[in-house]
Amino acid sequence: MPKPLTPDNLEQNGYVLHVHLAHLDLVAFIKQYFFIKNPVTIFYLLFNLRLVSVGVCFVFLADSAADSLLKFFLSFFLFFLIVPVHELIHGIGYKLAGAEKVTYKAVWKQMVFYAMADRFVANKKQFVLLAIAPFLLINTLFISLFFYLPEPFSWVSYGALLMHTAGCSGDFALMSYFYNYWEKNPVTYDDVAGQMSYFYLKKD
Repeated sequence: MPKPLTPDNLEQNGYVLHVHLAHLDLVAFIKQYFFIKNPVTIFYLLFNLRLVSVGVCFVFLADSAADSLLKFFLSFFLFFLIVPVHELIHGIGYKLAGAEKVTYKAVWKQMVFYAMADRFVANKKQFVLLAIAPFLLINTLFISLFFYLPEPFSWVSYGALLMHTAGCSGDFALMSYFYNYWEKNPVTYDDVAGQMSYFYLKKD
C-alpha cells in the first residue's frame, strides 16, 4: 500500500509546486478562478440566477409582499449563525478524509472564513467533496424549510438560502481551480503556523 501524501514527500511522488500564497492573499486567488468560465462557475451562476428569479416571482404572488420582504431582510442576520455551521461541515469533511486536527479562522476585514487541516494533503476528490458539502447540506435544508414553513416565515428561510449561496462563492472558486487542473491531479495543504496554502500538480 502506498504511503499517504504529506508535504514532505510530494516532490518524491512526482508533484511540483504550482501556487503558494499567504492566507491574506486568498481573496485575490479566489477572484482569479471565480471568473474563469467552466462547468463549476457556470452552475454556480445559473443557480444564483434561478434563486433570484424565483424569489422575485414569489414576492409578487405572496399574500403580503411587504411582510415577506421584511422577513427576507431579517434573514440577513442569520448569516453569522450559518457561517460556523458551514465551516464545521468543512471541518468534518477534513476529519472524514483523515485529517488529525482542524483549525478555524476568520478574517473579518475581508469577510473570509475557512477551516484548515494543518499539513494535511487533500487530493482533488477529497477537496471537492469537502468543499461542496456545506452547499449541498445547508441549501437542501433551507429549500425544504421554504416549502414547509407558511408565509411570511418561509421568506426567512429563502433569505438565508440566498445569503448562504452567496457565501459559497469561495468554495466554488476553489473547486474551479481544481476543475481547471483536474487532469494534473491537483492536491493542496495548509500550513497553519506559517499562514500559507500550497497547491501542487502532478508532473506530466
